[in-house]
Amino acid sequence: MKIPFRMKAVYTLLFAALLTLVGCDVINLKGREAGEIPFKLVGVDTGACPMIMSIGQQRWNIDYFGFYLSKPEVRIDGKWQRVKFKQTQWQTPNEALLKFHNKCSNPDDANSKIVLDVSEELLKLATNLRFTMGLPFNVNHADPLTQPTPLNDKSMFLSRQNGHRFLRLDVSKSGKETPKWSYHLGSVGCASESASTAPEKSCAFTNRVEFILPMTQLDTDLDLEVSVSNIVAQVDINEAESCVFKSPETKPCEKLIHNLVYRPWIKWQ
Repeated sequence: MKIPFRMKAVYTLLFAALLTLVGCDVINLKGREAGEIPFKLVGVDTGACPMIMSIGQQRWNIDYFGFYLSKPEVRIDGKWQRVKFKQTQWQTPNEALLKFHNKCSNPDDANSKIVLDVSEELLKLATNLRFTMGLPFNVNHADPLTQPTPLNDKSMFLSRQNGHRFLRLDVSKSGKETPKWSYHLGSVGCASESASTAPEKSCAFTNRVEFILPMTQLDTDLDLEVSVSNIVAQVDINEAESCVFKSPETKPCEKLIHNLVYRPWIKWQ
């Protein structure tokens, strides 16, 4: 049905009036709020549920994939400025949890974005974004029963002694024998009286990973790309043992932590 010319003119005037009332800077025609940064997995079969991902030359079921981020900062005029996450069920002001694996089967228990509590004007001045994968010492080893969401997620917590899983990846293959492989990264070598007791001093291997991403595009509508293949690059997960809270000096953990630090598994799309 064609809209008469007069009606088109009316709609145009109404839209112009709306912009005048609320301000052009408030309306985001893409539906994204200021400070919102989506994370998108690469190599995913979008038509599959549960999630299937290409890792190397093979296809694996992604049974679990999630990680914590903390300490968001932006660099403006050469100086780092601490910013905060918006408070939601997935974020405290200082920490955020991303969970991808059940986005299609249970979307209420999935999150694929962070939201910084900043204005678009501030982001346009930023030349870098910095954050840490992992949690600060005092937050990491606190009792999850007393912590706010998402720090109380039991699936991402091991013990008071070791703390949270900073990153959790569980994959499997369908079939009779169903091969499985896991990578659970957290602090290792944490000394305390028992598993239910928090350590008083820093752990031998804190295993936090810092990221610095350029923002020279001056674009507030960028997405971040996440590659599981880059996390496990040069590790044959068909043959390698799982790495679950093991020393980063053992195989294949030393290669996995090297990939997290030096390979661009999180980058602008």
